[in-house]
Amino acid sequence: MIYASNWVTADAQILGPLDKYTNTVADFMDRHGYFDSVHEGENASYSLSKGDTYTDRSALLFTAADKQQDYDFNLPLMDVRYNGLPSTITEINWSMPNRFRADFPVLAAAYGSLQGTNGFFFFVTNQPAWESRLGKFAIASPVILGQFPAAALMYRKGLLQPGESVVNASLKIEDILKLRGAPVAAPQNLDEFRAKDIPPGQVLQSNQAKTIDPLAFLVGKVNVNFAKDNPSSQQIELSKYIDRQAKTVRSSTGQLLWNYNKGLVTVNAPQAQGATGFLRTVGELKLDTVQIKSDLDYGAVLLVALDDQPLANSRRMLLQVMSEDQNVGWQTSGSPRKMIQSIGNSPIAVRNLSGQISLQRPDANSLKVTALDWNGYPTSTIGKATQFNLLPDIGYYLIEAGT
Repeated sequence: MIYASNWVTADAQILGPLDKYTNTVADFMDRHGYFDSVHEGENASYSLSKGDTYTDRSALLFTAADKQQDYDFNLPLMDVRYNGLPSTITEINWSMPNRFRADFPVLAAAYGSLQGTNGFFFFVTNQPAWESRLGKFAIASPVILGQFPAAALMYRKGLLQPGESVVNASLKIEDILKLRGAPVAAPQNLDEFRAKDIPPGQVLQSNQAKTIDPLAFLVGKVNVNFAKDNPSSQQIELSKYIDRQAKTVRSSTGQLLWNYNKGLVTVNAPQAQGATGFLRTVGELKLDTVQIKSDLDYGAVLLVALDDQPLANSRRMLLQVMSEDQNVGWQTSGSPRKMIQSIGNSPIAVRNLSGQISLQRPDANSLKVTALDWNGYPTSTIGKATQFNLLPDIGYYLIEAGT
């Protein structure tokens, strides 16, 4: 199989659709994407150096990097399906320096499942082992690779439902050849779909869709098709999923909720439940089967079934927890704009994990909780699933019924 990817066009709105159209001759579509912290310095495009400046930035808040707009609703995991072809992202990263990276693996797995993304290639590592220290694009680290077990299970085993197609945009081939652009290149702009009132439960038909509401990607699948004659575009009524006043977006499946006011995403499906973001500000979080309470400023907690059963009656589950990591000796000055005083050295330090977990099921007291080391091997039995405290240095817990 082949794909015909281009790194980037000279003009995303005008040349972008033409580039994508030419790529549809291949077997599948591909692109690259990065989320960063507005990192500046002589070598900032590829490395970390003393004297560089940056601002920690959470993807969950949609904070605009340039400060010239309130929000930037544009993330690299927002995936368009062109002509129904499979789609991959062969380079993706929440690059350093940025303390808010714990959401990355969970978001990729959750919203990749929702949108039907066929594969993610996290960029980059050059060794089959843990990184000794964090660099610009480090992924073999506790915060990224350390969250692969539960995130990969959720994604690869299809523990979340795929979303419905919420946007079907059609582009006339003649128009893109005349460089008239596409509706997906400027997501921060209002468009015809958002400007019109769509009756509840109905769809808007249009042959002049200028842009696509970027929050639609958090609701379901966004499709773009290239047509020869009289293309018609459709978008379902999104107001029942998107609440701009509360700043929340619920997926069409009902299993994902993105709160960009609090900076929190929750996963609540039969076989996968958890949350990522500013956990401390949320306090106690009650999902269908698991209850989470954590004083972590920023982190991720994810519970997945290991036996293909709903968490409500699963006999074997993996709980995964993560916070933040940094090189030992990492030092900065200033706030919120920071200057790197030292990039530090090995090893990588993880902020102490903390919190309380409780499974809300009648047999919770019969479920044993075993702490696992970073290679997945048992270390000690710490209690029952009725309620247990997270240990500061443990990222994985096996929860299982007695034999």
